[in-house]
Amino acid sequence: MKAKRFVIRLLVLIGIAACVEYFVYANNNVAPTEATVEEGHSHGQAPTLTVTHALNQDDLELKIAVTNFSFSLENMGKENKPGEGHVHLYLDGKKVAKVFEPTYVLKDIPSGKHEVMVELANNNHESYGVSQRIPIEVKP
Repeated sequence: MKAKRFVIRLLVLIGIAACVEYFVYANNNVAPTEATVEEGHSHGQAPTLTVTHALNQDDLELKIAVTNFSFSLENMGKENKPGEGHVHLYLDGKKVAKVFEPTYVLKDIPSGKHEVMVELANNNHESYGVSQRIPIEVKP
């Protein structure tokens, strides 16, 4: 007799649990989630860099065109994010600036022949391995 009551109570509990599960999960009208893609660059592709320049006396005006890359001053020194960072600017192998926008003027370059290198860098300053070298000559 005790076993029969136990089985009946067990079946009732299973029935109640099934009803609760049905009402909780079957009537859940949640819209399906959608993946969002950040605009500005594609995470699957490597960044590219194209630099144009104009030398005005001893000032070098740079225009930095990038693809699959976003300039980020606020995340400099923080965790790397694919396709995000800044530019390192070198004059004759010495880092002279960090650039966070697509235009930059390097002022007061000494007269003579020089090599300028523009390099894409991650937030933690590691190179993306993408750079462009520009030979210039500043007249006295």
